[in-house]
Amino acid sequence: MKHLSAIMTALLITAVIGFGIVVIGVNALTNTNTVALQNSPNDRLAGSSSVNTGGNTALQTVSNSADVQQLQQQVSNLQSQLTQASQTIQQYQSLLMALQQRGVIFIDRNGNIFLHEDGGG
Repeated sequence: MKHLSAIMTALLITAVIGFGIVVIGVNALTNTNTVALQNSPNDRLAGSSSVNTGGNTALQTVSNSADVQQLQQQVSNLQSQLTQASQTIQQYQSLLMALQQRGVIFIDRNGNIFLHEDGGG
């Protein structure tokens, strides 16, 4: 009899918990009051374009275009920094090549750089 009451109690608890999970799931699926994700990369664009605060859509469009313009400026700055870094790397590579051709340095297969003891002469 103890086993039967333990099984019945476990089944009852499982049924109550399962019913609670189903109720919460159905409530979540049918809930129409949703909020845009806060950590989404596009939350500014998605949130401001989907929310209409009574005629402020022109202000939102200006804000969005200013954001886009600011991001484009940042991309342009980063591209110019990348170009400068690439040019600097090319200068270092040509310097290393010149030193290696003149025999001042030796570069092994692992990229280790060694100075010749005689000074390249």
